[in-house]
Amino acid sequence: MIKRIVLTGGPCGGKTSAIKLIREKYEKENYIVLSIDETATEIINSGITPYGNNAISMYDFQKYVFESQIKKEQEIEKYIKENKESNIIVLYDRCLIDNKSYVSDDEFNKLLNEFNININDYIKKFDLFIHMVSAAIGTNEYTLSNNNARVETEKEAKEKDKKILDCYKDIPKHVIVDNKTDFDDKVNKVIELIENIIRG
Repeated sequence: MIKRIVLTGGPCGGKTSAIKLIREKYEKENYIVLSIDETATEIINSGITPYGNNAISMYDFQKYVFESQIKKEQEIEKYIKENKESNIIVLYDRCLIDNKSYVSDDEFNKLLNEFNININDYIKKFDLFIHMVSAAIGTNEYTLSNNNARVETEKEAKEKDKKILDCYKDIPKHVIVDNKTDFDDKVNKVIELIENIIRG
């Protein structure tokens, strides 16, 4: 059994924390849990950034994100191929679709062409897309303190959440987990959605 699940959503939606808790749960149940950390955050933390001093253009930054994300996803698929008899859950902290919210449609299509990505084939490989709504919407918990690469104000985080949601509007198997409950219940809802996919 192989299941590929993308956690997406605006800044400070709880994706990273949720992935940690999901990993803990399913590793106890003897699943192999693989995860891909948020690529843009890794690149910004390395010093390559579209913000502040020495910033590069957002389009050029997204080329770095595409290249790194594709490489990481290829490594995961290589591991899966070598262990295809195992029960594997792959958790993605964002995927290439999120990049569309940072560039124009023309630029996004140009990136897809440059990296030879057929977006329909790319979407088909995933079993579920879970949009974890930013804490900037419906809570007082929005913060920059737990991610050095996060720069959005609360207002900008709300706008980014809506832009990312729009990127997924026509994609099947896309569900939204909002902030109407506390964070523990939010994660439990995410786990329930994953359980439904796993158990069929």
